[in-house]
Amino acid sequence: MPTRPNETPDEGSHPGPLRLEMAPPKQVNLQFMDDTWERLLNSLERLEHVTEGSTLKSAGRLDRHSDKDAITETETEIRSEVHLQIKCLEKITQPLREDAGWIRLDFLSWFGGREPRKAGAVDEYALPVLMCVRGEAYSLPELPDLGPLTEAEMMRTMEGVGAGLHHSDAVEERFVDDPALTATRHLHARGTVAFGRARLARLCGQIEPDLLAWINDDAADATPDRTDIDAK
Repeated sequence: MPTRPNETPDEGSHPGPLRLEMAPPKQVNLQFMDDTWERLLNSLERLEHVTEGSTLKSAGRLDRHSDKDAITETETEIRSEVHLQIKCLEKITQPLREDAGWIRLDFLSWFGGREPRKAGAVDEYALPVLMCVRGEAYSLPELPDLGPLTEAEMMRTMEGVGAGLHHSDAVEERFVDDPALTATRHLHARGTVAFGRARLARLCGQIEPDLLAWINDDAADATPDRTDIDAK
């Protein structure tokens, strides 16, 4: 039996509009990657603040935390966000591996800004972040069992998810409206790549040879072409 224009072959007598789920343009995904990277570094800087009293800030572009001016979250709560952001970065970089290499050098220069401090909570995430960017299996520090969320924590979580979805929709709409738009690559150099590598060598001990060669390879990645660190 022939179908009407707005029917799929198996819809029979239940016509309805066809919905085609289309993947977003590549530049949208590249922008999601830049924004996810920003949020991960922001969560690490928040962890620095609550565990070390650090006030260094290089990743506040997308900071929507209600306590961003006077952090009240606990170390465990912030570590939970760090874990979440690393998982998000893993997911967004998986299909964009060839475009994610610039993050390695940005992280090393960001991490170099921690020298010459003694080892701290943030250092526990250095190798997991790099392994995530490279596409290797990694393990994260264990978190204590916090039990079920309180009503206030649940509300904060829901508000955070809602804000994230709204931001994602706005990003995609912006790129659809302007097909010539290209994704940004925001840099967060608080130190130097050399200092970052030196800190890894000092604190992380024996690093697997292939991973170490990738960490030390200056030629493996293209230089980021967008450096508007202060862009909003």
